[in-house]
Amino acid sequence: MDLDTALEQRYNALHVVFDTIEPAFIMDREGTILDANKAFAAAFGKQVEEYLQTNAFDLLPPEVAAKRKIKIAEALSTSKMVMYEDERYGRFIRLSISPIADNDGKMTKLYIVAQDITDLRLAEKNSKSQETLSKALIEAIPGAFYMVDSEGHYAVWNTFQRDVVVGKPDSEMMNTYAIDTIHPDDKALVAEKMTNILQHGSEESEEVKILIHGGPEFRWFRISGKKIIFNGDPFILGIGSDITERKKAEEKAFKSCENQLQKLSAAIEQSPAVVIITDPMGDIEYVNPMFTQLTGYSAEEVRGENSRILQSGLTPKALYQDLWQTILSGGIWRGEFQNKKKNGELFWEAAVISAILNEGVVKNFVAVKEDITEQKQYLNELIAAKENAEESDRLKSAFLANISHEIRTPMNGILGFSELLKEPHLSGEKQTMYIELIQQSGQRMLNLINDLIDISRIEAGETTLQISETPVNKLLRDINIFFKPEADKKGLGLSCSTGLPDDESIIQTDNSKLNQILINLVQNALKFTRSGDIDVGYFRKDSMLEFYVIDSGIGIPVDMKEKIFERFRQVDNSLTRHHEGSGLGLSISKAYVTMLGGTIRVESVERRGSAFYFTLPYNPPSISNIEPHSPVTEEHTASAPDVTILIADDDMVSGLVLKMFLKSENITILSAVNGKEAVELVEKHHEINLVLMDIKMPVMNGLEATRLIKQLRPELPVITQTAFTSNEEKEKAERAGCDRVILKPINKKELLALISELLDC
Repeated sequence: MDLDTALEQRYNALHVVFDTIEPAFIMDREGTILDANKAFAAAFGKQVEEYLQTNAFDLLPPEVAAKRKIKIAEALSTSKMVMYEDERYGRFIRLSISPIADNDGKMTKLYIVAQDITDLRLAEKNSKSQETLSKALIEAIPGAFYMVDSEGHYAVWNTFQRDVVVGKPDSEMMNTYAIDTIHPDDKALVAEKMTNILQHGSEESEEVKILIHGGPEFRWFRISGKKIIFNGDPFILGIGSDITERKKAEEKAFKSCENQLQKLSAAIEQSPAVVIITDPMGDIEYVNPMFTQLTGYSAEEVRGENSRILQSGLTPKALYQDLWQTILSGGIWRGEFQNKKKNGELFWEAAVISAILNEGVVKNFVAVKEDITEQKQYLNELIAAKENAEESDRLKSAFLANISHEIRTPMNGILGFSELLKEPHLSGEKQTMYIELIQQSGQRMLNLINDLIDISRIEAGETTLQISETPVNKLLRDINIFFKPEADKKGLGLSCSTGLPDDESIIQTDNSKLNQILINLVQNALKFTRSGDIDVGYFRKDSMLEFYVIDSGIGIPVDMKEKIFERFRQVDNSLTRHHEGSGLGLSISKAYVTMLGGTIRVESVERRGSAFYFTLPYNPPSISNIEPHSPVTEEHTASAPDVTILIADDDMVSGLVLKMFLKSENITILSAVNGKEAVELVEKHHEINLVLMDIKMPVMNGLEATRLIKQLRPELPVITQTAFTSNEEKEKAERAGCDRVILKPINKKELLALISELLDC
């Protein structure tokens, strides 16, 4: 192909674009029309040739021509594009006048484009919106985001769509139709796309003109839409990115008639969009640098290759059939491909492809493409986030229903059997049975509260590690002894296997958290095992200890193996489940294992049993001579002669429980119902040896009372009793001068041990 032929083909390509835009013409400084497109001629009902070499001002009414001469003079004097609007015969026309320089840089010609914007001036908007969905998430999306209901109303929008595009407050957005933001030129196309999305569930995207604040100003956007179902209703989820700058870059290449080949080439070379020109068979003749930047193929590598080199095999064949049918008939095809780069990476691109005709014969095809991979990812991530949020809501609802059940069930036992204890002539055997059942229900409720407190501390980051020398073998044996009666009662075998000798089984870790992990796992095994055996143990594996709890229970479905470690998760959340519990034990265990430097996993076969494994670092203490553990302490009586204890508690029941715990002929009990009374009693009674102080009381709280008591008698021991469990509350008590803190519900043995320690008796 010689240079003249190439220039002619490129000139023809330019005219294809020139004839597809709004009415436009080129004139010299005096108004003589040098060239015009078909849209311009059609606006006056004639052929292009009839207007060449005629004066443009003669086509206008004198007053309109005079106004236009002023604007043309402004464009020539400033060498900048001038845009203005005028009204003729009840129509609003927006004109853009761009001066064109000759080779010497002198402005000798003008390029004028006219656009009918009458419909923009007459449009009215009326819609309503729904609640904002995940505002923080949608605000992070670059560009516009919106959700439109089946009637076309805005339901959800981000700040960009509201402030940059629509230009209305939230209250008025509810009365705005999304279609009213579309330029009249594209409104029918977008309406058709919206119908396709709602009726057929197809994904659609398009480059359209968007009215800014209702017009007349508009900007180019690539908008993409996808159907979603929310609460049973169909919606269109859409995103849009401003591509005005790219459009301006494309339009700039077609403004000048002189040197248009050079300018067109420069625009294509520098375009942010991919441009490909092929022969009629689809073999590549030209690609711009953006093609190389996007695909990784150089121009030399693809020149002469068929455009199929980019195909991934994932785009439906029907789409290619529609593409060829459209462009071979002279139409413009718009659509999306999922193609493949040179390195094999998949990417999405939006393409506009059309034929370049010469006397009705297809000479070339030109494709303009844009990488929309990120848009696709944002859209899919947004849908996934919405689905995750809905799943989280369902889990929370199930969890709250479960918690309600777990609270009310033991409360029913406590209140019911407490009522039965009031019956006269009740046998001692029944009294004992009722009391045991009340204690069991209370312990069940306490376990639930402890689980909720533990998970709250974990999520708040308040859980700290208390590292100490931990005899693993002894801990396992204690757990085995503790749970053996329950296993025997269910007819289950419970065995304990130690992987190291006693003197090698001592490690540096958090004793209580390791104990809690094993208790949670063994409790689960006992709960879900109806027959067979449970094996608890560990073995050393290099620098780690791997613990295990293996049962022959009901097992865990494959799809639940990871989910059971999540908060609010249970294998069975239904109302017909057979097992009690909050569903937090495994979540707490996983958090503790992670804090201790290990990992946890489960292996299970449904209806055949489960095996839970977790690892901890094997880090024995540097000094091997470990002090022997002291035996379990006998219950203290704190009954030294002439002991006087002040109980400060505004709750009558709590005070009575403490008095019963301390009932002894050698202990004198004084009582106060608020902090002020407690301080006054300490002032009057110097024989008081110890104070049991509740924190939350009327008139004066326990912390303030403790501070005043310590000022009066610094040596007087104060034990704070509280239902607050956070570390912050404990630190407050210590700062106030409390010697010890004991948590409600109070354990009698623990209380007596503290009193004995502080009174040295």
